[in-house]
Amino acid sequence: MQKNQILNSKLKNQIKNFDKKYFFSLFLKSYNFLRKFNKRKFKIKPVSKKYGFYISDYLITNNLLTELCEKYNSDKGGNKNPFFEAGNNYSDYYFKLFKENRLSYSKIFECGIGTNNINLESNMTSEGKPGASLKVWKDFFSNAKIYGADIDKKILFSEKRIHTYHVDQFDRGSIQEMWRQINDYDFDLIIDDGAHTFQANINLYENSFSKLKINGFYIIEDVRLSELKTFYKYFEKNQNLVEFISVNSNSTDGSSNLIVINKIF
Repeated sequence: MQKNQILNSKLKNQIKNFDKKYFFSLFLKSYNFLRKFNKRKFKIKPVSKKYGFYISDYLITNNLLTELCEKYNSDKGGNKNPFFEAGNNYSDYYFKLFKENRLSYSKIFECGIGTNNINLESNMTSEGKPGASLKVWKDFFSNAKIYGADIDKKILFSEKRIHTYHVDQFDRGSIQEMWRQINDYDFDLIIDDGAHTFQANINLYENSFSKLKINGFYIIEDVRLSELKTFYKYFEKNQNLVEFISVNSNSTDGSSNLIVINKIF
């Protein structure tokens, strides 16, 4: 994470703590109320035929996945997340994508389980809740085994149906060693919510896509707008179904973008 991003995260945390200490979180509660009041209908519309790029309008819906994100304090959806301003609203899109088949999913993997070490790149700030999204997936995909991995060894944990492993996305050997330890395949869903750089994302993709079952989904989260063209060129000739999804949110860094790959070969 760049120095200015770390400073911004610290400032947001200071503001949040000040609001909580002296105003009983009145400002944050008012902010969240206005966001709920301003919600809009969910719809997906094409933005660019060339890029297969879609944008889903910002909203907060009372669906199970969003409720679970709020319960466990995951930044994937809802009002409650580790950041002062709203994070992403991926949960609305994910609920639409997975609700029909969620009980049939048996194996889920997510890279990046939410380190709160601000000295590590792509951290969740000191307010982060390590493992939050894994617990969301455990409840949502209630018949699935949940696997997670992170570069921060201190936050690794295991509980019923959840197992986590160490991985460095910038090191292909580390990724291969992680899969050797997991010793499983035919995953229904693989999510990359890790380092959030093109090279790290591609390292994981090229060493993990083979673990995905046919008709499974591989999703890269938080793709920066500045790197979308690079990703498009990389996936341009991919024979699987690749879509670029932009989820409108209050995110200020333009990174609320997904690459969704449906494996058909």
